[in-house]
Amino acid sequence: MNLNVFYLNEDSNAAPDQLSEKLANYPQNRLTNDSWPQIPVICTADFSIAHTGQHILLKFTISNDYFRSIERPINSEVHLDNCVEFFIAFDQSDQYYNIEFNCLGIGKMAYGNQKAKRTLFQNSVVQKIRTWTKSDAQEGEFNWEMTMIIPADVFIFHQIQNFEGITAKANFYKCGDALPNPHFLCWNKVISPIPDFHRPDHFGTIQFMPAQAELNSFK
Repeated sequence: MNLNVFYLNEDSNAAPDQLSEKLANYPQNRLTNDSWPQIPVICTADFSIAHTGQHILLKFTISNDYFRSIERPINSEVHLDNCVEFFIAFDQSDQYYNIEFNCLGIGKMAYGNQKAKRTLFQNSVVQKIRTWTKSDAQEGEFNWEMTMIIPADVFIFHQIQNFEGITAKANFYKCGDALPNPHFLCWNKVISPIPDFHRPDHFGTIQFMPAQAELNSFK
């Protein structure tokens, strides 16, 4: 799949809830269980994405989830909880970054070319990613949103001055490995016998659009 990441003319230092509200005007992209349809999925999830030149703005919206999140250390097994994830590779490389956050805003970030060989980032790097979460739990149904403000300098193995014009490979995910009904949702379909998000060979293509190509000009 291909996705244009449009420019958002907004101060990246604005309050995260304000940036989240802005992202509501951007296209929503559905995460599906097409990769592993044999695994029943109750919840639904989608995401919106934009960039400000120096930051990626990413908002996930999840409905009908089951709440299970634990106060974990940074860079721990957040994928066991209600978790959203963003994997990205630059320069057509097989080396990719994985960014994962549970619904309590606890993050994990690493880099490498396969699942078993990841370089975890220092806590201070992960903490540069600002998050904002909104949630609502009623009658056993857990609905929540996660907005991430991801600065270019967290991609420490690249010298990214501006996202404008960059083409990358990426995938977006929702999971909950330790929930009563584990599920594994993807944006770009992954072909593997069991759930595996660490498949850069199945990333889609994302294009960071120039500033003059703001979303409104394409509506």
